[in-house]
Amino acid sequence: MSSLLVLTVNRLPTRQHQRNAETLFWQHFDTLWKRNVLIASTSGQRRDVVFSAINNDVQFSQHVQLGQSVPVTRLTLPPTLHVLTDKKIIIYRNGHPQLAKVLLSSTLDPQHQLKFNALMGWGAYQVAPI
Repeated sequence: MSSLLVLTVNRLPTRQHQRNAETLFWQHFDTLWKRNVLIASTSGQRRDVVFSAINNDVQFSQHVQLGQSVPVTRLTLPPTLHVLTDKKIIIYRNGHPQLAKVLLSSTLDPQHQLKFNALMGWGAYQVAPI
């Protein structure tokens, strides 16, 4: 009976596990962002990055023609992170992202929202609490 209790307790997500999940998300996001910037700048293919509040995910897509995109990678946000504003960010063929801002919230810090800023410059972005 006590072993069942231990298994149950270990399955509940702790605050540290949730923080680790958010950190892992941003590390994975950073890798995908940099990969798409590199692909755009070396191949001349525009890339689209879509933050979706409905799906609570981020999709990295290859732009093919006049509003058409081919999804490449979908990154689901951890249960503690939520997209507040839908936004499509273009990474132009030279690797520079369009200026854009996306608001997110985290249940780990409900008093502050997070602001994702795509900045001018070669693939630059910033995530900061507001």
